[in-house]
Amino acid sequence: MTDNTMPDPEILRATSDQLLIAIEETAVLERRKRGMPPSDPLFPGLALEVRRAAERVLLLARQEEIVARETNEQPASTALPPIERISPAKELAGILEEWRAVEHRLAEAAPGSDEALELLRQFDKLREHYARVLRERQEADSRQEGG
Repeated sequence: MTDNTMPDPEILRATSDQLLIAIEETAVLERRKRGMPPSDPLFPGLALEVRRAAERVLLLARQEEIVARETNEQPASTALPPIERISPAKELAGILEEWRAVEHRLAEAAPGSDEALELLRQFDKLREHYARVLRERQEADSRQEGG
């Protein structure tokens, strides 16, 4: 961001949404792991998935910190509302809604079940899709700022 750039509230919201969802994904995976005996053959793989999810949380937290710092340095940031009052960007809102529906179903699925494994795959695909759309939006914003 340059000194005369208006902070993009939808980017703030999207970054925060990604972090919250990644935190919830980590919690869902950890609850699944806690619910199975350590002797289960799926236990080590699930432990690996918990670690990977936690690493995504850390990566997203670092990205959010950068966005927060850059936004806070802009004089126009004083006009922004709290993140929870910012509506998600149109192109991200549908993905976010679908993501939360999968998250809800995942929390209710039996640990290690075929349904749970399929929901985890859907969750990952939606997370990746959300991140890709957000990246594309940020790149388009950067190109517009550059001229």
